[in-house]
Amino acid sequence: YNSAATIERIYNLQFIVPGNRSVIGPTAVAIGPYHHGSAQLSGMQEAKSAAVAGFCRAACQPREAVRGKMLSLVGAARGSYAADGTLFDMDDGEFADMMLLDGCFLLQFMVSMCGRRPDGDDLDDPLMSRGEVRRCVRAIARDVMLLENQIPWLVLDSLMQLTRPPAVPDVDRFLALMASAFDIVGNDIDNASSQTRLRAAAGEPNQPPPPHLLGLFYRRQMEEMGAVRTENQGLLRVPIQLASLSSTAVELAEMGIKLAASKTKTFGDMAMSKRRRRRWPLSLFGELSLAPLVLNRLTECWLLNMAAYESYQLQGIATMDGAADSFPVSSYVTLVSLLVNRPEDVQEMRAKGLIVSAFDDMETLGFFKALAPQLNVGYRYYEVFQRLQEYRQERWLWIAVHSFLYNNIKTIVTVFSIVGVLAGLFKTILSVKQPHG
Repeated sequence: YNSAATIERIYNLQFIVPGNRSVIGPTAVAIGPYHHGSAQLSGMQEAKSAAVAGFCRAACQPREAVRGKMLSLVGAARGSYAADGTLFDMDDGEFADMMLLDGCFLLQFMVSMCGRRPDGDDLDDPLMSRGEVRRCVRAIARDVMLLENQIPWLVLDSLMQLTRPPAVPDVDRFLALMASAFDIVGNDIDNASSQTRLRAAAGEPNQPPPPHLLGLFYRRQMEEMGAVRTENQGLLRVPIQLASLSSTAVELAEMGIKLAASKTKTFGDMAMSKRRRRRWPLSLFGELSLAPLVLNRLTECWLLNMAAYESYQLQGIATMDGAADSFPVSSYVTLVSLLVNRPEDVQEMRAKGLIVSAFDDMETLGFFKALAPQLNVGYRYYEVFQRLQEYRQERWLWIAVHSFLYNNIKTIVTVFSIVGVLAGLFKTILSVKQPHG
């Protein structure tokens, strides 16, 4: 085991996805050593060579000079991978060639994705002009965000520094484009402030450099959210029997707790609060807010790999000192899994706009239920359940009344309608029997 490794192997996630679909290995392009040389991914080798040629042309650098830069990084780059024997048979020259091909391909793919012409004419693009790339754009976008399919950020950063100007804005635009698939951030990928955030994340003062592209993508989502710092970082009374405190989406509605989208719409921004309705003297109702999620084959894969990245990189991080909450993605998935126990709960989440899923109710339910038991949770997750427990204790009478009204509202309305009709009929009969003045 390499304690400095930031790009790990994942062995357990492939078994927890409904239907045993692969969410670990790439399907179109290999980036890095773990899947290097795979026969089914060999179709992208010519595209990688074209990307290197295009990069050297744009950077006005001979190929050997760029390869020499990669050779100087071999020692540090090797240390980013798990010591599982993958690199034993690869000498420094082979490793440098792999970093050159994969790094240039990855940078060019980001440029191509953000600069694609609306008319589809990509003849001048070294990647999009190739049929094998155009046919696999979605698969490539999926593959470059896999934890096992990463190259160290120092490789990408070194290549970007060879371009004039450096390619940071292209990376930023690409990450914003990828994030829009989650419906986490807006689609304005030209926002200048987002470029500032990226530069800070990529190694400006007070920020260590990210380990790789997935790590930078993950960090950006966490920095987007405004609620990772809790309002009260005092001692938290973590419930001992957590399972007994869980409530499904339908049960929350019965208790008078509204499900709502969080303001920042980012993972980790989850909160349980009391809300005051107009003309009500007391805050009888509650609100549980969390980020809305678009769930499909692509975002499902990214979600799993971001949770795996958290598991490897964030274990042991303390959050009681005001630092950013740990395991925000894992906490989010676990919270949703406790809110959905039946297809009716998934329907309630859909109705509130919190889940927009390409899967049916049972498959959506199965995804969260299969993944959640494997994950860690952080401070914000426990805080939500403490607030929920406090709401139950303080509003027990109101919950009983609201639950009765919620579950019997149709019957109550029907009874009152019948009473109203009978009262009107009785009044009419009395008016007929009374003598006219």
